[in-house]
Amino acid sequence: MQDYARAPSLWTKLPVTALRTEAHPKAPQPAVRPLFVLATLVWLAPPLAAQSASEVQVTPETMTLTVGQRQPIFAAAYDRKGNLIASAKFAFRSSDTSIARVSPEGAVEGVAAGLAKIEARIQGRRASVAVLITGASGGQGGDAAGALLTLSPASAVLLPGEPIQLTPQALSDSGAPPELGQVAWKSLKPEIATVDSTGVVTGVAPGKTIVQATAADGLMATVPIDVEPADIALERGAEVLGPQDAETLHVRVPSQNNREISAGLEWRSADTAVAVVGPGGIVEARGPGRTEIIASGFGQERRIPLRVHRLPQTLVVTPKPLAEPIQIPLRGTRQFSAAALAADSTPIPEARVTWEVGDTMHAEFDTSTGTLSARDTGTTTLTARLRGFEPVVWHIQVVPGLLALDRNRLALKPGEYLTLRASLTADSAASLGPAEGLVWSSDHPEVASVGGAVVRGVAPGHAVVTATAPWGTRATADVYVTADLLVASDRGGTFGLYQLRTDGADSLLPVLADGKVNVQAVRSPDRTRIAFSSSRGGSFDLFVMDADGANLRRLTHDPGAEGEPAWTPDGSRIVYVAAQPGGMPQLMSIGANGSGAARLTDSEGGNQSPVVSPDGRRIAFVSTRDGRPEVYEMDAAGGEARRVTRSSDREVSPRYLPSGELIFVVDKGGSARLMRVPSGAGTAMPLLKIDDPVIALDVSREGGRIAYVAGKLASPGKKNARLSLLIQPLASGSKPLVVPLRPGEQVLSPSF
Repeated sequence: MQDYARAPSLWTKLPVTALRTEAHPKAPQPAVRPLFVLATLVWLAPPLAAQSASEVQVTPETMTLTVGQRQPIFAAAYDRKGNLIASAKFAFRSSDTSIARVSPEGAVEGVAAGLAKIEARIQGRRASVAVLITGASGGQGGDAAGALLTLSPASAVLLPGEPIQLTPQALSDSGAPPELGQVAWKSLKPEIATVDSTGVVTGVAPGKTIVQATAADGLMATVPIDVEPADIALERGAEVLGPQDAETLHVRVPSQNNREISAGLEWRSADTAVAVVGPGGIVEARGPGRTEIIASGFGQERRIPLRVHRLPQTLVVTPKPLAEPIQIPLRGTRQFSAAALAADSTPIPEARVTWEVGDTMHAEFDTSTGTLSARDTGTTTLTARLRGFEPVVWHIQVVPGLLALDRNRLALKPGEYLTLRASLTADSAASLGPAEGLVWSSDHPEVASVGGAVVRGVAPGHAVVTATAPWGTRATADVYVTADLLVASDRGGTFGLYQLRTDGADSLLPVLADGKVNVQAVRSPDRTRIAFSSSRGGSFDLFVMDADGANLRRLTHDPGAEGEPAWTPDGSRIVYVAAQPGGMPQLMSIGANGSGAARLTDSEGGNQSPVVSPDGRRIAFVSTRDGRPEVYEMDAAGGEARRVTRSSDREVSPRYLPSGELIFVVDKGGSARLMRVPSGAGTAMPLLKIDDPVIALDVSREGGRIAYVAGKLASPGKKNARLSLLIQPLASGSKPLVVPLRPGEQVLSPSF
């Protein structure tokens, strides 16, 4: 038993909750268990003589009762060593017996609604309990009938030293707020929290109390106040601001439901040249640099780093805003960006651009990726804002789908027609189905006319055919109407490129006759582009242009001469002849966009006149590697060449028929013979006899005709050319068509 008595106080080791009882409006409050605990503690405590009370404790700290309800409070006294005074006799007193009475044993009884303090005294020491009595009371005057007084906030948790403003408000059944008049304020435990005459409550020390407000007409309201020490935290805001930007920082108490503290704080900036901070935590950036924002109060200090970036001078956005709305298909996406630039045009990634979608029902924007996603058909806006600049606004139209045509470039001959097919697509280009209800038009119906989706070639030239959906989305196709044949002619003084018409006396229409030397033109497999050789760059180089002579693009830039282009069947590459200064001509290959040049041959004697087979797997060409011009074949990727012809004659102009058979010209001096090499056979067979030497030849795409230039070129410095341009069917017994030329005109390199 002595071991138990030596403990400083077993009473103090028990949690407060073990001594509390909870009042319930309808249930009497049992006092047996707490009294039993107290009796047990008295039994355990050793007899002590002449003990003086040094501390008094009461529990619970606060109590709420209804009128007529009873509940005991418990008091304990301790000496200076912390020992319980078992024989302590307390005197209990109520601060207002009209509200609450207390028996000599410490039983509290509610009398009328209100707030009172029950005090336990012994040897000059005291402790108190705040008691709130709820329920009807006859003490409230008739003026308060049907009225209610409320306080805002209804409860408060404070740090020691933290103030809060309580605001009273009276309500009545009639809806018109009664006049409050003068309000009297009282804190039941001013040692826990004080309240001044204006309702400002300030936490003093840890504990709980109740603050009461009483109006002049007798209305009363209370607010429970809990004062708890806790750590504060400075909520992180933007770590980067722009000059003249502002942001409000917040201090919170994480352990108290992360509530915000707005009073009792001091703010400062470590470098006011970079940023300043006001009493409410409002940070204003001043100039570029780094600083710290410091919040201090309640014996604590918290810091947050801040950087102020350079002042933006330019805002660059993509895509460029236009008067017409940007169309995005339903469930499609579009990328947008806005970048701030400094005076030296370097980016300022820290500059904050804010984004806003006008109607989020139609689209949403992901600021992390710059992606606008279409959600529903309709119109909306996307706005980018940067301080100091006018907002940039894009008008957005979400449409059922984008339009796509089965081809966006096509070529027709006069009288030829083709049906375009239109479909709806999303951004992924996956078809959503055929497009219906479209309106079709042509910007040059004299070149290409449209009837519905049917396009018809009218006359050589270029037209744009447009399909328009009911919601305004458009898709276009470039239509090139071409004559049957391309040739190079010197009728303009220098060789230019012309199209051949056979329905008029002057049958040549200029394509590119600009005073430069342009020769050896060859149409792409889809006939929408032309590859040719030109000396406009100083030496002969390869060029590509549209079928109407527009959009000229240079492919080669070598110091030698490049010419004799031949397209691969898919239109992706061009095989040509390149002759470096002092070297032999060799076969090369290059992409139609000018990329990926590759050498195909490197043999003695030189190689020229290439042509690609219809399946794209072989290249036929003329080589003098064995002493005289002969026809050879090789793989399209290059490698070992196979000799096709073996004769003592000069063989030129190899061409493939659509069947894959090879034809070529044998020069007999004063005449020529067209030969054919059957597929799989090695012996050439005569196909056609021509009375004059053949300078150049081509075979039509369908394989039923040839076009060739026969005769002799003019001697240097003389006008003694005797050339003829002829088109002849390959059918037996057919006669050639002689194309009329101007007197002295020289034509070269016919090409279908």
